Amino acid sequence: MWLIVAVAISTLLLARLAWFIASGWRIDQHLRVLPSPPGHLPLLGHALQMMRTSPFRLFAKWGSMYHGLCYFNAAGTRYVYMATPALIKRVLLTNVRNYGKDLSSFKQFMCLLGTGLVTSNGDKWRKGRLLLSHAMRIDVLELIPTVTLKATEHMLRHLADAKEPVDISEEFRHLTLKVIGQSVLSLSADECDRIFPRLYLPIAQECNERVWAPWRAFMPWLSAWQAQRRCVVELDAILVDLIRKRWALRQEERQQQADGGSGATASFPHARREDILDRCMSQLTECTRTIEIQLRDDIKTILLAGHETSAAALTWATVEVLKNPALAERLKAENTAVFGAYQDTIRNGEPNVPLDVCRQLSFAPACLREALRRYNVVPLVMREALADDEIPASETGLSGPLVIPRGARVAIGIECIHMDPTYFPDPERYDPNRFVDMDKVDLWSFIPFINGPRNCLGQHLSLLETQMVLSQLFGRLGDRLKLVTPPDVASTKHPYIVPVVPKDGVFVTCR
Repeated sequence: MWLIVAVAISTLLLARLAWFIASGWRIDQHLRVLPSPPGHLPLLGHALQMMRTSPFRLFAKWGSMYHGLCYFNAAGTRYVYMATPALIKRVLLTNVRNYGKDLSSFKQFMCLLGTGLVTSNGDKWRKGRLLLSHAMRIDVLELIPTVTLKATEHMLRHLADAKEPVDISEEFRHLTLKVIGQSVLSLSADECDRIFPRLYLPIAQECNERVWAPWRAFMPWLSAWQAQRRCVVELDAILVDLIRKRWALRQEERQQQADGGSGATASFPHARREDILDRCMSQLTECTRTIEIQLRDDIKTILLAGHETSAAALTWATVEVLKNPALAERLKAENTAVFGAYQDTIRNGEPNVPLDVCRQLSFAPACLREALRRYNVVPLVMREALADDEIPASETGLSGPLVIPRGARVAIGIECIHMDPTYFPDPERYDPNRFVDMDKVDLWSFIPFINGPRNCLGQHLSLLETQMVLSQLFGRLGDRLKLVTPPDVASTKHPYIVPVVPKDGVFVTCR
């Protein structure tokens, strides 16, 4: 009996290995027309090179060497690296249906992303996208100024009162979590502080550790492993409880309205303002366990995507502005011009700033966009070819057509194209003037939020939030802030964490 089982298992493993080798050989036959970096090893491919340095910077270097198109092998998985506007547009827009998400790139974050929008494909993605698109419509931005300015006021007071240097990158992480928590779930600032730093941040930290040390996922004796599991269970329970209570509240409000009332309830005696969760639920006719899980995972997805990228962009912009007093003066002048009439209400913690006023900012968003370009907070996006795709020579610059074979991974080289002097002269220089007039920017050479039908739904919310924070920070404290971390250290990127953050934090003092 055991012999039969052993033979069956061995046969399955050999069959799987044969399929893997045959599939890799087929992909290689199509991709051998592309240049490939030197140093390829049997079985390992270029994996050892990727382990010795920051893989994202290595990919960008290869892309630059081969004019935005090459391929490499990471332990048997073949990747085509693309970093030209024409090819990026093809994958993200023209032939988007042929390029599904490469779910293996999210493997270590599945405890956060679950069945949310980021990890779904096909009909499930379309339904989820439709649900969140309604919730994240432009009119939801009217919620953001009040929430953001209150959270910013709290952060500014903490900076001003601090006796020791403060890691501004961590301040931004806490601030953006508050904004997301209040915008999505209507949580109070205290509730956000109680839930997210204690539960969400340890989960995200361990996920990032496992990206390049995946064996940690199989080491349950580690305290970080146990803490992550405990935090996931508790965070899931809290979110599901919030979802159930909100559904019950909405049913109560509907009943009140049906009875001829105003919709006010005992919990909310006055008309309340709908948040993003309300807008999601407005599309639902029931709230089953399956829907609860979907909403829970979408909320966690928004938490991950909505606050990490925003915090990183704010951190890098702050580093650069602190290194250049002229930029700080421009931000201060713009803040006075835009928010001057509202500054008293902002300081009192009751800001009443209309959305149209916040949209008058132009230099602050330019600083943030340039930070996203210069530091490439998301350095690449992964896709997988679902069927063979023949690309004409006119799009590749090759002597003949190129076939991207089914099963090949495609890496969209965001860092490579953002640092290409063809599109951004003197790319190492931080220059916000590149983005003061967005009409002059090529939409397929600047893609921090991706373009096409799978673009980031929260990009408008993120830019609105971060530009107000940056404007208030330097408008109110700009001449008092000092960079304690040496500038070259503050500008050093972490080698593998995404979104890309400073390697050792950014400490500042407020004189």
